[in-house]
Amino acid sequence: MKRVLAFVLALMMLLSLGACAKKEEPAPEPEVVEEEPPEPTSVIDESILEEVEPVEEPEPEPTWANTNPLTGEPVEEDISHKRPVMVMLNNIKQALPQSGNSQADVIYEILEEGGITRMLAVYQDFDKVQGNLGTIRSTRPYYVDLVAGMDGILVHAGGSGAAYDLIEELGVTEVDALGRLGGGGTHLFWRDKGRLARKVATEHTMYFTAADLAAWLPTSNLRLEHYEGFATRNTFVEDATPADGSVANLITVPFSGYKTGEFQYDEATGSYLVSEYGEPYMDETENKQVSVKNVLIVMTEVKPIEGDSKNRISVAMSGSGIGYFAFGGKYVPINWKRATDTSLYEFTTMDGQPLKLGVGKSYVNIVPTTCSVSFVG
Repeated sequence: MKRVLAFVLALMMLLSLGACAKKEEPAPEPEVVEEEPPEPTSVIDESILEEVEPVEEPEPEPTWANTNPLTGEPVEEDISHKRPVMVMLNNIKQALPQSGNSQADVIYEILEEGGITRMLAVYQDFDKVQGNLGTIRSTRPYYVDLVAGMDGILVHAGGSGAAYDLIEELGVTEVDALGRLGGGGTHLFWRDKGRLARKVATEHTMYFTAADLAAWLPTSNLRLEHYEGFATRNTFVEDATPADGSVANLITVPFSGYKTGEFQYDEATGSYLVSEYGEPYMDETENKQVSVKNVLIVMTEVKPIEGDSKNRISVAMSGSGIGYFAFGGKYVPINWKRATDTSLYEFTTMDGQPLKLGVGKSYVNIVPTTCSVSFVG
């Protein structure tokens, strides 16, 4: 009995000591540190590898759906609705060089009184033209006809009485440096002080700046878009070289005893380099020779105006006739037709098919039927 009692007492003491002891906190889990894996060791001997130059991706060719209706060249935006600006350029020897002529999409050259010629430079997207244009001279009725046919805006410095009458009769939009018809824009023109200092005749000193005219036109009351239904007749192909054409590396166009034009084919560029008066036909603004892809020659009746005190001439702008077309160093005879004095030119091959022009700028020589055009291989 004593042994049982002693065992019970001992057991109770052990239980009371366990109840008084503090509970131990569980040990924290060890922190895991993530290490970056070691760099892989190459098993390739890099000294035997050849150094490879990076390959540059070529710039993609433009895929614009729009084209310039006067050149066939691709353009980013549709400009076919714009009326072209058509500028009268002075071409007498004392007035050279001209400025801005190399930027023209089309150049028309026609005789004037005294055997001289003038150019009508045509710019479809005038907002893109840069620099000064000049020198600017007066116009004649046959230039007015061309402007009316292309529904263009004529820029000039004066004109014959017959030209002014025709401008009013046909309702041609014009910007006249002399302001005779009161259309506005006279403030855009200025005389070149350098030429005046060199004693160049005053009539050979008139200029305007392309950006000034481009900025002024939207503020004017002039119509800037083609009338509804207007469309050019030109068809363009990349290579318009006549398959059955004769070689024409040099084309000579004697307008008169005073003025002869030359077109020298440059095989490297596929263009004709233009010369006159025995020297390159230069653009002073761009400091380069004018070059074109298409050369057209229109032969028509040219005769003096009877009784005209200034010996002015008339140029038949309507009807039909023959001419020549050159591209890619070859030429063929062609037919031309213009239904009225204010129509567009229609060019066809001798078998009556519409003439296809080459993509690029054009130069149109309108000459007398007696003009002895020559082609040299």
